[in-house]
Amino acid sequence: MNNIFKKLAGNTLIFAVGNAATLLISFFMVPVYTSILSTSEFGVSDLINTTVNMLLPVISLNIFAAVFRWAIEENDNRIEIFSNGIFISCLGSILSILFGVLLSIFKVKYAWVIGFNLGGVILLNHFQNFARGIEQTKLYSFSGIVASAINLSSNLLLMIIFKLGLNGYLISLVISNYSATMFLFVFGKYYQYWNKNAISKDEIKKMLKFSLPMIPNAFTWWMTNDASRLIILIFVGAAGNGLFAVANKIPSLISTLFGLFQNAWQISAVETYKNKSANNIYSLTFNIVFGVILIGCIFVISIIKIFMKFYVAPDFFKAWEFIPILLLTAVFSSVSAFLGTTYLVAKKTKGLFTTTIWGTIINIALSSMLIPLFGVNGAGISGMLGFFVVSLMRLRQTEKWVKININWSLHLPLIVGYILMSIIAYTNDRLIYLKVIIVLVEVLVLGLYIKRNRFKLNSVSEVQE
Repeated sequence: MNNIFKKLAGNTLIFAVGNAATLLISFFMVPVYTSILSTSEFGVSDLINTTVNMLLPVISLNIFAAVFRWAIEENDNRIEIFSNGIFISCLGSILSILFGVLLSIFKVKYAWVIGFNLGGVILLNHFQNFARGIEQTKLYSFSGIVASAINLSSNLLLMIIFKLGLNGYLISLVISNYSATMFLFVFGKYYQYWNKNAISKDEIKKMLKFSLPMIPNAFTWWMTNDASRLIILIFVGAAGNGLFAVANKIPSLISTLFGLFQNAWQISAVETYKNKSANNIYSLTFNIVFGVILIGCIFVISIIKIFMKFYVAPDFFKAWEFIPILLLTAVFSSVSAFLGTTYLVAKKTKGLFTTTIWGTIINIALSSMLIPLFGVNGAGISGMLGFFVVSLMRLRQTEKWVKININWSLHLPLIVGYILMSIIAYTNDRLIYLKVIIVLVEVLVLGLYIKRNRFKLNSVSEVQE
């Protein structure tokens, strides 16, 4: 049997290579966006993307989560899984487009782009999750390259050549999502999995029983992650939301990189859940991955002020002040997402909602109090605390299925290093030698942890083979 860690690393690499274009284009187009769009327009574009993410699980009934979970286990039932999933996805896509057009007739601004974009995202999520479920990881990853290449070319054409500004940016999103969907449908030959006679009410009910409890979780997850944008809009204004959107690009990059790993981890987590070494596998993976993430965040803070001078237009430079706190939000968001995989693996999705709702309540309550007092930084603090609470609750709840042992001798020094680097960034960013020493010490701490646990890694490998 394949070594679980080698397979996890291999799948993560495939997802990373395939999505490198998406990451690079998204990241390095920000200077173009900030030079063309005003802070208010950038804030509007961010709110539109946020709205699509909010509506996605509701309109799609989150069916793609069931498609992935069913496809990875039921190899002989793929036609029925695909057909029932695409039936629900198409209904959701059609409804979103119709409502978008209808609201546009009544002069609701940007309703059309939300409707069409949401329709494309629903279909793309279905195809991508089916591809992951049947382990077509290379095709899944390449679809990201296709989407990014088309998004880049259409952005350059519509925003720079035709000077359509915000409308050009929004149209590019729609074009890229539908193009990636068609790519997967054609090159994945998914038409061979479609059979209208395979559509079954009983199968749909079974899949929805799994996916429906995840809708309130996904919705409240959006509220935990993104509701602060609306509160910023109310108390600070669209310009503040634009600064927040730019500041959040770097933490979002951390979350996206973790998402590449998460896509691979979900496959490995399902395959190793019932293995007697599951606790070791989950614990070692958790400690190493989040050790790497924390060191990455420490390095980002060490160069953030210099980087932002070249990365964004002068009007957006102030956004650097929000990044250290937002990075912690990204870290705890990733921790809670990692623990959330255990609910999916155990098919106990109802537990996801109870933990997320507490994070949502804390986030909204604190955002309402802290944003009027501290501006955009209030959103970062409230989001960080919301995800921290979710992480603690999930760690406790998931112990009944898999017990993750957090190695505090590793993580406490990393947390201290993070705090020290943040203090330097805010007070005296010229202490270059001290920053280098902090980064090197933290890398040494993680290296020693991996070296000490090499025997466990090898032992787990032998069990898997």
